Amino acid sequence: MVSLKNIINHILQKHGFDVYETDDILYGQKDADLVTVGIYEKVTVNDVREHASKIADKEGRHIICVLEAGDVAVEEARRTGLIIWRRQDLEREIGHAMVNHINQAEDEVIFTGLLRKKEHILDQSPEPDTPALAEEQIKEVVPVIIETLGTEGQPQVLKSCLTLEDVKEISDNTIQGFKHELELVPHYVFNYRCIYDGKDSQEVQGTGIIAVNALTGKYSGWDREPELETAQGHHIQMEPKIDEENAIKIAIHAVAQLNTEFKEIIVERDHATIIEKATFKPDEENIKLERQTLVMVPVWCVEGKHGVMILDGITGKVISEDYYDKD
Repeated sequence: MVSLKNIINHILQKHGFDVYETDDILYGQKDADLVTVGIYEKVTVNDVREHASKIADKEGRHIICVLEAGDVAVEEARRTGLIIWRRQDLEREIGHAMVNHINQAEDEVIFTGLLRKKEHILDQSPEPDTPALAEEQIKEVVPVIIETLGTEGQPQVLKSCLTLEDVKEISDNTIQGFKHELELVPHYVFNYRCIYDGKDSQEVQGTGIIAVNALTGKYSGWDREPELETAQGHHIQMEPKIDEENAIKIAIHAVAQLNTEFKEIIVERDHATIIEKATFKPDEENIKLERQTLVMVPVWCVEGKHGVMILDGITGKVISEDYYDKD
């Protein structure tokens, strides 16, 4: 997962700024132009005042990027001459940058330059003279690159619905487990929506969550948004083997499969009655992936007297179960 600091660093460099960091503040220098960026998860009035004092003798544009900020802190930032961008401001600017890139347009905004490949997360490019459509695109284009647990870009860790006691009870009844380890497996998670003609000739609109295992490429549908793990712990953490581009392709296939309907149709042919199975599912162009982020999914790995078992910490289901051969 890319950190917020790395994103801003990349953007400034994209605009030709020389970027350096001093006292936890990013500085972008380009000829006589100076930009300073302070990065926070949460900011208070005191944080704003402290930041303002650090850059008080610098001439340029001074920005605070913060994931969460109260109205009082925002007002204090404006009073001291700072530009404060909260999550929604960042998402809007990033969305503008993406849409402008598609349209080959240029806006005088500091965050122009965060460019991504035009995948299914993006709608088709609108005509340059359709600003309303562009605004609609912005809402659908913005990825959840800001949604990390911290500004240093560590992926979200999801909370397991299974406790150690639950896992012990399940494994005791099957493989007689004696070793229980919780591993964190990277998954690409997408919110999606799709539309297609269903088996009853009615228009069907599907929405949901697709998770793609970044190690194996296997997918699953989630019926709810999992909780985030807030407790600190030391667990085995895997690195992704599948990149985002391939994860998007898998997610599109998954949406089509999970929203497929079947209907038996009786057909009279050559004096014979034939029952055919018709398939109804969304076409690729009618599938939109609206959000994407990388998260760490808790997976329980159990070694037992009679075999090994892997449990999904989100769904609580058994992913695999292998028994040792009996001698």
